[in-house]
Amino acid sequence: MALNGMGRYAEAIKTLKTLAELAPEDDAAAHALMECEHLQAQAFTGTFEVPALLFGRQATSFRRCADYVGPIKIARGGAVAHGRGLVTTRDVVAGELLCVSSPLAVAPLATGGGAEMGLIRGLVGAASRNPEDLRLILALPASAKDDPATAPVPDMSLFRRHLRRGDEVEANSEVPSQELFATHSKNVVTTSAIRNEKSVGVYPLMSFANHSCAPNACKLLIGHTMFTRAARDLVAGEEVCVKYFDVTAPKSERNAVAKRWGFECACARCGMEAIGEVSANRATKAAAKAAASARETAKKDPKNKKTGGDRDGDRAAAIAAAAAMEKIEVKDVASLIAVCRAKSKALHDDIARALAEWKRTKGKSPAPDPNQLVELATWFETACDGMGLSPTRAAWARGSVLQLYANIGHCFTASGQLEARAELLDKVSDTIALLDPGSFEHCKQVAAAVGNARRAFGGPDAKRLVDAAEAKAAAVHAIRYGCGGTASEEDVAVALELVKRTEHSNEESQGEFCEA
Repeated sequence: MALNGMGRYAEAIKTLKTLAELAPEDDAAAHALMECEHLQAQAFTGTFEVPALLFGRQATSFRRCADYVGPIKIARGGAVAHGRGLVTTRDVVAGELLCVSSPLAVAPLATGGGAEMGLIRGLVGAASRNPEDLRLILALPASAKDDPATAPVPDMSLFRRHLRRGDEVEANSEVPSQELFATHSKNVVTTSAIRNEKSVGVYPLMSFANHSCAPNACKLLIGHTMFTRAARDLVAGEEVCVKYFDVTAPKSERNAVAKRWGFECACARCGMEAIGEVSANRATKAAAKAAASARETAKKDPKNKKTGGDRDGDRAAAIAAAAAMEKIEVKDVASLIAVCRAKSKALHDDIARALAEWKRTKGKSPAPDPNQLVELATWFETACDGMGLSPTRAAWARGSVLQLYANIGHCFTASGQLEARAELLDKVSDTIALLDPGSFEHCKQVAAAVGNARRAFGGPDAKRLVDAAEAKAAAVHAIRYGCGGTASEEDVAVALELVKRTEHSNEESQGEFCEA
Protein backbone atom coordinates (compact mmCIF):
# COMPACT_ATOMS: atom_id res chain seq x y z
CA MET A 1 0.00 0.00 0.00
CA ALA A 2 3.04 2.29 0.43
CA LEU A 3 3.95 1.57 -3.19
CA ASN A 4 0.33 2.28 -4.12
CA GLY A 5 0.46 5.61 -2.29
CA MET A 6 3.57 6.63 -4.26
CA GLY A 7 1.85 5.82 -7.55
CA ARG A 8 4.01 2.77 -8.27
CA TYR A 9 1.00 0.66 -9.12
CA ALA A 10 2.73 -2.13 -11.10
CA GLU A 11 5.03 -2.94 -8.15
CA ALA A 12 2.13 -2.70 -5.71
CA ILE A 13 0.05 -5.12 -7.81
CA LYS A 14 2.94 -7.60 -8.09
CA THR A 15 3.41 -7.53 -4.30
CA LEU A 16 -0.31 -7.92 -3.59
CA LYS A 17 -0.62 -10.83 -6.01
CA THR A 18 2.15 -12.58 -4.10
CA LEU A 19 0.23 -11.93 -0.89
CA ALA A 20 -2.98 -13.25 -2.49
CA GLU A 21 -1.21 -16.52 -3.29
CA LEU A 22 -0.01 -16.85 0.29
CA ALA A 23 -3.31 -15.74 1.87
CA PRO A 24 -6.16 -16.35 -0.62
CA GLU A 25 -8.79 -15.80 2.10
CA ASP A 26 -7.53 -12.33 3.01
CA ASP A 27 -10.38 -9.99 1.98
CA ALA A 28 -8.35 -6.85 2.75
CA ALA A 29 -5.61 -7.99 0.35
CA ALA A 30 -8.18 -8.73 -2.36
CA HIS A 31 -9.74 -5.29 -1.91
CA ALA A 32 -6.30 -3.60 -2.02
CA LEU A 33 -5.43 -5.48 -5.22
CA MET A 34 -8.69 -4.37 -6.83
CA GLU A 35 -7.98 -0.76 -5.88
CA CYS A 36 -4.42 -0.85 -7.24
CA GLU A 37 -5.56 -2.36 -10.55
CA HIS A 38 -8.29 0.27 -10.75
CA LEU A 39 -5.80 3.11 -10.18
CA GLN A 40 -3.30 1.64 -12.65
CA ALA A 41 -5.97 1.61 -15.35
CA GLN A 42 -6.74 5.26 -14.60
CA ALA A 43 -3.07 6.28 -14.77
CA PHE A 44 -2.38 4.50 -18.05
CA THR A 45 -5.63 5.06 -19.97
CA GLY A 46 -7.33 8.06 -18.37
CA THR A 47 -10.49 5.99 -17.88
CA PHE A 48 -12.37 7.30 -14.85
CA GLU A 49 -15.87 6.36 -13.72
CA VAL A 50 -16.84 10.02 -13.59
CA PRO A 51 -20.55 9.66 -12.71
CA ALA A 52 -19.65 7.36 -9.81
CA LEU A 53 -17.05 9.89 -8.61
CA LEU A 54 -19.37 12.86 -9.02
CA PHE A 55 -22.30 11.30 -7.22
CA GLY A 56 -20.28 9.49 -4.53
CA ARG A 57 -21.14 6.03 -5.82
CA GLN A 58 -17.59 4.75 -6.22
CA ALA A 59 -16.85 1.36 -4.63
CA THR A 60 -13.47 2.65 -3.45
CA SER A 61 -12.70 5.97 -1.78
CA PHE A 62 -14.52 8.99 -3.27
CA ARG A 63 -11.37 11.09 -3.47
CA ARG A 64 -8.88 8.40 -4.50
CA CYS A 65 -7.87 8.89 -8.12
CA ALA A 66 -4.63 8.26 -9.95
CA ASP A 67 -2.79 11.09 -11.67
CA TYR A 68 -3.11 10.99 -15.46
CA VAL A 69 -1.19 12.86 -18.15
CA GLY A 70 -3.05 13.13 -21.43
CA PRO A 71 -2.13 14.80 -24.75
CA ILE A 72 -0.20 17.74 -23.25
CA LYS A 73 3.39 18.66 -22.46
CA ILE A 74 5.34 21.54 -20.93
CA ALA A 75 6.95 23.88 -23.46
CA ARG A 76 8.32 27.37 -23.88
CA GLY A 77 8.40 29.64 -26.91
CA GLY A 78 6.30 29.03 -30.02
CA ALA A 79 2.63 28.97 -29.06
CA VAL A 80 3.45 29.74 -25.41
CA ALA A 81 3.08 33.49 -25.05
CA HIS A 82 4.52 33.83 -21.54
CA GLY A 83 7.36 31.85 -19.93
CA ARG A 84 6.64 28.14 -19.78
CA GLY A 85 3.21 26.70 -20.47
CA LEU A 86 1.25 23.62 -21.49
CA VAL A 87 0.66 22.75 -25.14
CA THR A 88 -1.24 19.93 -26.82
CA THR A 89 0.71 17.08 -28.40
CA ARG A 90 -2.06 16.30 -30.92
CA ASP A 91 -5.47 17.56 -32.01
CA VAL A 92 -7.96 17.46 -29.14
CA VAL A 93 -11.77 17.63 -29.14
CA ALA A 94 -13.88 19.61 -26.68
CA GLY A 95 -14.44 17.70 -23.44
CA GLU A 96 -11.37 15.48 -23.86
CA LEU A 97 -9.43 14.83 -20.67
CA LEU A 98 -6.06 16.62 -20.66
CA CYS A 99 -4.83 15.66 -17.23
CA VAL A 100 -5.85 14.58 -13.74
CA SER A 101 -3.84 15.90 -10.80
CA SER A 102 -3.93 15.19 -7.10
CA PRO A 103 -2.41 17.95 -4.97
CA LEU A 104 1.03 17.72 -3.45
CA ALA A 105 -0.43 19.89 -0.70
CA VAL A 106 -3.92 21.25 -0.07
CA ALA A 107 -5.42 23.51 2.58
CA PRO A 108 -8.95 24.79 3.29
CA LEU A 109 -9.68 28.46 2.65
CA ALA A 110 -10.33 29.21 6.31
CA THR A 111 -11.49 32.71 7.20
CA GLY A 112 -8.73 33.12 9.72
CA GLY A 113 -5.99 32.52 7.14
CA GLY A 114 -3.18 30.04 7.59
CA ALA A 115 -3.70 28.40 4.19
CA GLU A 116 -0.26 29.47 2.94
CA MET A 117 1.54 28.01 5.94
CA GLY A 118 -0.53 24.83 5.63
CA LEU A 119 0.58 24.43 2.00
CA ILE A 120 4.25 25.03 2.85
CA ARG A 121 4.08 22.39 5.59
CA GLY A 122 2.36 20.05 3.13
CA LEU A 123 5.14 20.46 0.54
CA VAL A 124 7.85 19.90 3.16
CA GLY A 125 6.02 16.76 4.35
CA ALA A 126 5.62 15.42 0.79
CA ALA A 127 9.33 15.95 0.05
CA SER A 128 10.40 14.22 3.25
CA ARG A 129 8.25 11.16 2.51
CA ASN A 130 9.12 10.64 -1.14
CA PRO A 131 12.34 11.59 -3.03
CA GLU A 132 10.34 11.74 -6.28
CA ASP A 133 8.05 14.36 -4.78
CA LEU A 134 11.13 16.34 -3.73
CA ARG A 135 12.37 16.40 -7.34
CA LEU A 136 8.89 17.37 -8.51
CA ILE A 137 8.59 20.27 -6.05
CA LEU A 138 12.05 21.58 -7.02
CA ALA A 139 10.92 21.67 -10.68
CA LEU A 140 7.74 23.71 -10.06
CA PRO A 141 7.49 27.41 -11.00
CA ALA A 142 8.72 29.51 -8.06
CA SER A 143 8.49 32.98 -9.64
CA ALA A 144 6.05 34.72 -11.97
CA LYS A 145 9.09 36.45 -13.53
CA ASP A 146 10.99 33.33 -14.63
CA ASP A 147 13.15 34.10 -17.65
CA PRO A 148 11.54 32.11 -20.49
CA ALA A 149 14.91 31.77 -22.19
CA THR A 150 16.60 30.08 -19.22
CA ALA A 151 13.77 28.52 -17.18
CA PRO A 152 14.15 24.72 -17.43
CA VAL A 153 11.43 22.63 -19.03
CA PRO A 154 10.88 19.62 -16.72
CA ASP A 155 10.87 16.16 -18.24
CA MET A 156 7.30 14.83 -18.42
CA SER A 157 8.44 11.63 -16.70
CA LEU A 158 8.35 13.62 -13.45
CA PHE A 159 4.55 13.73 -13.76
CA ARG A 160 4.20 10.04 -14.71
CA ARG A 161 5.20 8.42 -11.45
CA HIS A 162 3.36 5.21 -12.39
CA LEU A 163 6.07 4.58 -15.02
CA ARG A 164 9.01 5.08 -12.65
CA ARG A 165 10.73 2.90 -10.11
CA GLY A 166 12.04 4.10 -6.77
CA ASP A 167 15.62 3.01 -7.58
CA GLU A 168 15.63 5.33 -10.59
CA VAL A 169 15.92 8.36 -8.31
CA GLU A 170 19.54 9.50 -8.57
CA ALA A 171 21.46 8.65 -5.42
CA ASN A 172 23.65 11.72 -5.84
CA SER A 173 20.77 14.16 -6.51
CA GLU A 174 21.53 17.52 -4.94
CA VAL A 175 19.29 18.02 -1.92
CA PRO A 176 18.86 21.64 -0.79
CA SER A 177 19.21 22.65 2.83
CA GLN A 178 16.05 22.82 4.92
CA GLU A 179 16.20 26.61 4.88
CA LEU A 180 16.57 26.82 1.09
CA PHE A 181 13.81 24.28 0.53
CA ALA A 182 11.44 26.14 2.88
CA THR A 183 12.08 29.35 0.90
CA HIS A 184 11.55 27.54 -2.39
CA SER A 185 8.32 26.00 -1.07
CA LYS A 186 7.03 29.43 -0.04
CA ASN A 187 7.79 30.77 -3.53
CA VAL A 188 6.07 27.77 -5.14
CA VAL A 189 2.96 28.40 -3.03
CA THR A 190 2.96 32.12 -3.95
CA THR A 191 3.45 31.44 -7.67
CA SER A 192 1.80 28.11 -8.36
CA ALA A 193 -0.95 27.44 -5.82
CA ILE A 194 -4.40 27.17 -7.41
CA ARG A 195 -7.29 28.71 -5.52
CA ASN A 196 -10.63 26.94 -5.73
CA GLU A 197 -14.05 27.65 -4.21
CA LYS A 198 -13.30 26.10 -0.82
CA SER A 199 -9.62 25.18 -0.89
CA VAL A 200 -6.22 26.04 -2.31
CA GLY A 201 -3.68 23.48 -3.49
CA VAL A 202 -0.44 22.88 -5.36
CA TYR A 203 -1.23 20.73 -8.41
CA PRO A 204 2.08 19.86 -10.12
CA LEU A 205 1.36 19.76 -13.86
CA MET A 206 -1.37 22.42 -13.77
CA SER A 207 1.12 24.78 -12.09
CA PHE A 208 2.55 25.30 -15.58
CA ALA A 209 -0.77 26.27 -17.21
CA ASN A 210 -0.89 29.97 -18.10
CA HIS A 211 -3.89 32.27 -17.66
CA SER A 212 -6.10 33.67 -20.40
CA CYS A 213 -9.13 35.95 -20.10
CA ALA A 214 -10.69 33.74 -22.79
CA PRO A 215 -9.53 30.26 -21.66
CA ASN A 216 -9.69 27.14 -23.81
CA ALA A 217 -9.58 24.59 -20.97
CA CYS A 218 -11.64 24.16 -17.81
CA LYS A 219 -10.72 22.82 -14.36
CA LEU A 220 -13.07 20.68 -12.28
CA LEU A 221 -12.47 19.67 -8.69
CA ILE A 222 -13.89 16.33 -7.52
CA GLY A 223 -13.02 16.13 -3.86
CA HIS A 224 -9.46 17.47 -3.99
CA THR A 225 -8.61 15.89 -7.36
CA MET A 226 -8.39 18.29 -10.31
CA PHE A 227 -9.70 17.17 -13.71
CA THR A 228 -8.72 19.43 -16.63
CA ARG A 229 -10.52 19.11 -19.95
CA ALA A 230 -10.37 20.88 -23.29
CA ALA A 231 -13.20 23.43 -23.30
CA ARG A 232 -13.18 23.60 -27.09
CA ASP A 233 -11.48 21.82 -29.99
CA LEU A 234 -7.71 22.39 -29.94
CA VAL A 235 -5.08 21.78 -32.61
CA ALA A 236 -1.73 20.11 -32.05
CA GLY A 237 0.79 22.51 -30.51
CA GLU A 238 -1.85 24.98 -29.24
CA GLU A 239 -1.28 26.44 -25.79
CA VAL A 240 -3.67 25.19 -23.11
CA CYS A 241 -4.85 28.15 -21.01
CA VAL A 242 -7.11 28.26 -17.97
CA LYS A 243 -8.50 31.17 -15.97
CA TYR A 244 -6.87 32.18 -12.69
CA PHE A 245 -9.81 34.43 -11.73
CA ASP A 246 -13.25 35.60 -12.85
CA VAL A 247 -13.05 36.68 -16.49
CA THR A 248 -16.55 38.21 -16.65
CA ALA A 249 -15.18 41.58 -15.55
CA PRO A 250 -13.82 44.65 -17.36
CA LYS A 251 -10.14 44.80 -18.23
CA SER A 252 -9.27 47.27 -15.47
CA GLU A 253 -10.54 44.87 -12.79
CA ARG A 254 -8.86 41.88 -14.44
CA ASN A 255 -5.59 43.85 -14.61
CA ALA A 256 -5.75 44.58 -10.88
CA VAL A 257 -6.20 40.89 -10.01
CA ALA A 258 -3.45 39.81 -12.43
CA LYS A 259 -1.10 42.34 -10.85
CA ARG A 260 -1.68 40.71 -7.47
CA TRP A 261 -0.71 37.40 -9.09
CA GLY A 262 2.50 39.07 -10.32
CA PHE A 263 1.87 39.19 -14.06
CA GLU A 264 0.26 41.28 -16.78
CA CYS A 265 -2.15 39.42 -19.04
CA ALA A 266 -1.37 39.69 -22.74
CA CYS A 267 -4.07 37.38 -24.12
CA ALA A 268 -5.92 38.19 -27.35
CA ARG A 269 -8.96 39.47 -25.48
CA CYS A 270 -6.89 41.88 -23.38
CA GLY A 271 -5.14 43.01 -26.56
CA MET A 272 -8.51 43.80 -28.16
CA GLU A 273 -9.70 45.77 -25.12
CA ALA A 274 -6.39 47.64 -24.85
CA ILE A 275 -6.99 49.54 -28.11
CA GLY A 276 -8.23 52.99 -27.09
CA GLU A 277 -7.79 52.13 -23.41
CA VAL A 278 -5.73 55.24 -22.60
CA SER A 279 -8.35 57.68 -23.90
CA ALA A 280 -11.18 55.63 -22.35
CA ASN A 281 -9.43 55.74 -18.96
CA ARG A 282 -8.90 59.48 -19.33
CA ALA A 283 -12.61 59.96 -20.01
CA THR A 284 -13.51 57.70 -17.08
CA LYS A 285 -11.37 59.80 -14.73
CA ALA A 286 -13.04 63.00 -15.97
CA ALA A 287 -16.46 61.38 -15.47
CA ALA A 288 -15.43 60.40 -11.93
CA LYS A 289 -14.70 64.08 -11.16
CA ALA A 290 -18.11 65.10 -12.51
CA ALA A 291 -19.69 62.33 -10.42
CA ALA A 292 -17.92 63.49 -7.24
CA SER A 293 -19.16 67.06 -7.76
CA ALA A 294 -22.73 65.88 -8.41
CA ARG A 295 -22.62 63.65 -5.31
CA GLU A 296 -21.63 66.53 -3.03
CA THR A 297 -24.36 68.75 -4.48
CA ALA A 298 -27.00 66.04 -4.02
CA LYS A 299 -25.95 65.37 -0.42
CA LYS A 300 -26.51 69.05 0.41
CA ASP A 301 -29.95 69.15 -1.20
CA PRO A 302 -32.65 69.13 1.56
CA LYS A 303 -35.04 67.20 -0.72
CA ASN A 304 -32.70 64.22 -0.64
CA LYS A 305 -32.92 64.00 3.15
CA LYS A 306 -36.48 62.71 2.83
CA THR A 307 -37.40 59.02 2.55
CA GLY A 308 -36.58 57.72 -0.89
CA GLY A 309 -34.26 60.64 -1.62
CA ASP A 310 -30.74 60.42 -2.96
CA ARG A 311 -29.32 60.72 0.55
CA ASP A 312 -25.77 59.60 -0.34
CA GLY A 313 -25.79 61.21 -3.78
CA ASP A 314 -25.08 57.89 -5.51
CA ARG A 315 -27.86 58.31 -8.06
CA ALA A 316 -26.79 61.85 -8.97
CA ALA A 317 -23.16 60.73 -9.25
CA ALA A 318 -24.03 57.84 -11.60
CA ILE A 319 -26.18 60.08 -13.81
CA ALA A 320 -23.45 62.72 -13.99
CA ALA A 321 -20.81 60.13 -14.89
CA ALA A 322 -23.03 58.67 -17.63
CA ALA A 323 -23.70 62.15 -19.04
CA ALA A 324 -19.95 62.88 -19.13
CA MET A 325 -19.16 59.56 -20.83
CA GLU A 326 -21.83 60.11 -23.48
CA LYS A 327 -19.72 62.99 -24.84
CA ILE A 328 -16.82 60.76 -25.91
CA GLU A 329 -16.63 59.24 -29.36
CA VAL A 330 -17.17 55.48 -29.35
CA LYS A 331 -14.67 54.22 -31.88
CA ASP A 332 -13.10 51.17 -30.22
CA VAL A 333 -13.98 48.37 -27.80
CA ALA A 334 -12.40 50.11 -24.79
CA SER A 335 -14.55 53.24 -25.18
CA LEU A 336 -17.64 51.16 -25.98
CA ILE A 337 -17.29 49.17 -22.76
CA ALA A 338 -16.54 52.28 -20.68
CA VAL A 339 -19.61 54.15 -21.96
CA CYS A 340 -21.89 51.12 -21.63
CA ARG A 341 -20.80 50.51 -18.04
CA ALA A 342 -21.36 54.16 -17.13
CA LYS A 343 -24.86 54.17 -18.65
CA SER A 344 -25.69 50.83 -17.03
CA LYS A 345 -24.62 52.09 -13.61
CA ALA A 346 -26.89 55.13 -13.98
CA LEU A 347 -29.86 52.77 -14.39
CA HIS A 348 -28.76 50.18 -11.87
CA ASP A 349 -29.85 51.88 -8.62
CA ASP A 350 -33.45 52.42 -9.74
CA ILE A 351 -33.67 48.85 -11.04
CA ALA A 352 -32.16 47.42 -7.84
CA ARG A 353 -34.54 49.48 -5.68
CA ALA A 354 -37.59 48.36 -7.68
CA LEU A 355 -36.46 44.71 -7.54
CA ALA A 356 -35.91 44.87 -3.79
CA GLU A 357 -39.40 46.34 -3.29
CA TRP A 358 -40.92 43.73 -5.61
CA LYS A 359 -39.29 40.96 -3.56
CA ARG A 360 -40.28 42.57 -0.25
CA THR A 361 -43.94 42.73 -1.28
CA LYS A 362 -43.77 39.23 -2.82
CA GLY A 363 -44.69 40.51 -6.26
CA LYS A 364 -47.45 42.93 -5.24
CA SER A 365 -45.49 46.06 -6.16
CA PRO A 366 -44.73 46.83 -9.86
CA ALA A 367 -41.86 44.91 -11.42
CA PRO A 368 -38.97 47.06 -12.72
CA ASP A 369 -39.26 48.15 -16.35
CA PRO A 370 -36.49 46.50 -18.41
CA ASN A 371 -36.98 48.73 -21.50
CA GLN A 372 -34.13 51.16 -20.81
CA LEU A 373 -31.75 48.31 -20.12
CA VAL A 374 -32.87 46.52 -23.30
CA GLU A 375 -32.32 49.73 -25.30
CA LEU A 376 -28.80 50.01 -23.85
CA ALA A 377 -28.02 46.38 -24.72
CA THR A 378 -29.35 46.93 -28.24
CA TRP A 379 -27.13 50.00 -28.60
CA PHE A 380 -24.14 47.94 -27.43
CA GLU A 381 -24.86 45.13 -29.92
CA THR A 382 -25.32 47.63 -32.78
CA ALA A 383 -21.99 49.27 -31.91
CA CYS A 384 -20.25 45.85 -31.96
CA ASP A 385 -21.71 45.20 -35.41
CA GLY A 386 -20.64 48.66 -36.56
CA MET A 387 -17.05 47.93 -35.54
CA GLY A 388 -17.13 44.73 -37.55
CA LEU A 389 -16.39 42.51 -34.56
CA SER A 390 -16.53 38.77 -35.16
CA PRO A 391 -18.97 36.76 -32.99
CA THR A 392 -16.05 35.70 -30.77
CA ARG A 393 -14.72 39.24 -30.29
CA ALA A 394 -18.23 40.58 -29.71
CA ALA A 395 -18.66 37.93 -26.99
CA TRP A 396 -15.35 38.98 -25.41
CA ALA A 397 -16.53 42.58 -25.30
CA ARG A 398 -19.98 41.59 -24.01
CA GLY A 399 -18.28 39.64 -21.21
CA SER A 400 -17.07 42.94 -19.74
CA VAL A 401 -20.66 44.28 -19.46
CA LEU A 402 -22.38 40.97 -18.66
CA GLN A 403 -23.97 42.44 -15.53
CA LEU A 404 -26.19 44.54 -17.82
CA TYR A 405 -27.67 41.37 -19.33
CA ALA A 406 -28.05 39.79 -15.87
CA ASN A 407 -30.09 42.83 -14.74
CA ILE A 408 -32.33 42.52 -17.80
CA GLY A 409 -32.89 38.87 -16.86
CA HIS A 410 -33.92 39.84 -13.31
CA CYS A 411 -36.46 42.30 -14.75
CA PHE A 412 -37.87 39.70 -17.13
CA THR A 413 -38.24 37.24 -14.25
CA ALA A 414 -40.02 39.77 -12.05
CA SER A 415 -42.41 40.83 -14.83
CA GLY A 416 -43.13 37.22 -15.89
CA GLN A 417 -41.64 37.67 -19.38
CA LEU A 418 -40.28 34.15 -19.42
CA GLU A 419 -40.13 33.74 -23.19
CA ALA A 420 -38.06 36.93 -23.45
CA ARG A 421 -35.89 35.60 -20.61
CA ALA A 422 -35.38 32.37 -22.56
CA GLU A 423 -33.92 34.35 -25.48
CA LEU A 424 -31.73 36.32 -23.09
CA LEU A 425 -30.43 33.20 -21.34
CA ASP A 426 -29.49 31.75 -24.73
CA LYS A 427 -27.67 34.98 -25.57
CA VAL A 428 -25.71 34.90 -22.31
CA SER A 429 -24.88 31.19 -22.53
CA ASP A 430 -23.71 31.62 -26.15
CA THR A 431 -21.53 34.51 -24.94
CA ILE A 432 -19.96 32.40 -22.19
CA ALA A 433 -19.44 29.58 -24.71
CA LEU A 434 -17.00 31.89 -26.52
CA LEU A 435 -15.68 33.63 -23.42
CA ASP A 436 -15.37 30.95 -20.72
CA PRO A 437 -16.53 27.62 -22.20
CA GLY A 438 -17.04 24.61 -19.97
CA SER A 439 -16.98 26.73 -16.81
CA PHE A 440 -19.39 26.24 -13.93
CA GLU A 441 -20.88 29.63 -14.87
CA HIS A 442 -21.55 28.22 -18.36
CA CYS A 443 -23.28 25.20 -16.82
CA LYS A 444 -25.36 27.43 -14.52
CA GLN A 445 -26.62 29.49 -17.46
CA VAL A 446 -27.76 26.49 -19.52
CA ALA A 447 -29.30 24.87 -16.42
CA ALA A 448 -31.24 28.08 -15.73
CA ALA A 449 -32.44 28.01 -19.35
CA VAL A 450 -33.81 24.48 -18.83
CA GLY A 451 -35.76 25.52 -15.73
CA ASN A 452 -37.05 28.63 -17.50
CA ALA A 453 -38.15 26.62 -20.56
CA ARG A 454 -40.19 24.26 -18.39
CA ARG A 455 -42.10 27.22 -16.92
CA ALA A 456 -42.27 29.44 -19.99
CA PHE A 457 -43.51 27.30 -22.82
CA GLY A 458 -46.86 25.65 -23.39
CA GLY A 459 -48.81 24.33 -26.35
CA PRO A 460 -47.64 21.92 -29.03
CA ASP A 461 -44.12 23.37 -29.18
CA ALA A 462 -43.45 23.04 -25.45
CA LYS A 463 -41.81 19.60 -25.53
CA ARG A 464 -39.61 20.50 -28.50
CA LEU A 465 -38.38 23.70 -26.83
CA VAL A 466 -37.74 22.01 -23.47
CA ASP A 467 -35.95 19.12 -25.20
CA ALA A 468 -33.76 21.61 -27.08
CA ALA A 469 -32.84 23.39 -23.83
CA GLU A 470 -32.03 20.07 -22.16
CA ALA A 471 -29.90 18.93 -25.12
CA LYS A 472 -27.90 22.17 -25.03
CA ALA A 473 -27.42 21.84 -21.27
CA ALA A 474 -26.33 18.19 -21.63
CA ALA A 475 -23.71 19.16 -24.24
CA VAL A 476 -22.22 21.88 -22.01
CA HIS A 477 -22.20 19.65 -18.94
CA ALA A 478 -20.56 16.85 -20.98
CA ILE A 479 -17.63 19.17 -21.77
CA ARG A 480 -17.13 20.10 -18.12
CA TYR A 481 -17.83 16.74 -16.47
CA GLY A 482 -16.87 14.30 -19.22
CA CYS A 483 -20.13 12.35 -19.09
CA GLY A 484 -23.79 12.63 -20.07
CA GLY A 485 -23.12 13.66 -23.65
CA THR A 486 -24.69 10.83 -25.68
CA ALA A 487 -28.25 9.75 -26.42
CA SER A 488 -27.90 6.47 -24.50
CA GLU A 489 -30.44 5.93 -21.73
CA GLU A 490 -27.70 5.89 -19.08
CA ASP A 491 -26.07 9.10 -20.35
CA VAL A 492 -29.41 10.93 -20.59
CA ALA A 493 -30.10 10.05 -16.95
CA VAL A 494 -26.62 11.26 -15.94
CA ALA A 495 -27.10 14.54 -17.86
CA LEU A 496 -30.46 15.19 -16.18
CA GLU A 497 -28.92 14.52 -12.76
CA LEU A 498 -26.05 16.92 -13.49
CA VAL A 499 -28.41 19.68 -14.66
CA LYS A 500 -30.61 19.12 -11.60
CA ARG A 501 -27.63 19.48 -9.26
CA THR A 502 -26.41 22.59 -11.08
CA GLU A 503 -29.89 24.13 -10.85
CA HIS A 504 -29.94 23.42 -7.11
CA SER A 505 -26.48 24.97 -6.63
CA ASN A 506 -27.66 28.03 -8.56
CA GLU A 507 -30.90 28.41 -6.60
CA GLU A 508 -29.16 28.00 -3.25
CA SER A 509 -26.19 30.20 -4.25
CA GLN A 510 -23.87 27.31 -3.41
CA GLY A 511 -20.60 26.31 -4.99
CA GLU A 512 -20.15 23.34 -7.25
CA PHE A 513 -21.62 20.18 -5.73
CA CYS A 514 -18.57 17.94 -6.20
CA GLU A 515 -15.90 20.20 -4.69
CA ALA A 516 -14.63 19.31 -1.23
